[in-house]
Amino acid sequence: MNKRIVTSICSAWLLSMVAITGPAFAQKVATPTTVKLGYYNLSMVKTSFPEAAGSDSLRQQAESQLRGFQEDANKRLQKALDDKKPKEEIEKLRNDLQSEYNGRLQALSQLVSTQVAIANQNIAQALNVVAKDKGLDLVVDTSTILAGGDKLVNNGVDITEDVIKRLSPNRQLGGGGGAGAAAKPAGATQ
Repeated sequence: MNKRIVTSICSAWLLSMVAITGPAFAQKVATPTTVKLGYYNLSMVKTSFPEAAGSDSLRQQAESQLRGFQEDANKRLQKALDDKKPKEEIEKLRNDLQSEYNGRLQALSQLVSTQVAIANQNIAQALNVVAKDKGLDLVVDTSTILAGGDKLVNNGVDITEDVIKRLSPNRQLGGGGGAGAAAKPAGATQ
C-alpha cells in the first residue's frame, strides 16, 4: 500500500515538473525560410584534380610497397626456418622485421595522410569560394545522399564544374601538378 502512495507522489511530482519546464523547451519555433542549395560530385572533382588523384595513387603505391616488404619478410623468415637457425635468431629476425614493417607503415601512412589532407583542404577552399560566389547557403556532396535527393537536384545548383575550374589554376601555377601545386590554396589569385 505504501508503495502505491510513493509511486503516486513521484508521478504527480514528475508531471508537475514537466508542466513547469515544458514551455522552456519549446521556446524556439521553426519559421519557414528560403535556402539556396548547391551540390557537387566529389568523385568527379577528385578525378579532375591531380593532387587528389595523386594522393589516391600514392596510397595504392604505399600499400603495394608494404605488401612487397611483407612478402620478402615472410620469405626471409621461411629461409631461416628452413636453414634450421636457432630459435633465438629466428625470434630476433621476426622482431626486427616487424619493427621495420611498423616503421615503414608509419612513415607511408603519414605521407599519404598529409597528401590527402592537402588535397582535401584545397578542394574545400575551392568549394567555399564557389559557394560564396554563387550565394549558396548549403552545399551537399551528392555521394553522401543515401535516399531521395530529387528536390535538391531539381532545385539546387550543380557547382561541380565550377569547383573543378576553380582548382584548375593550381595545376598551371604549380608547373604541372607537383608538390608545390598541392600546397597552393585553391582561393589564391594568379
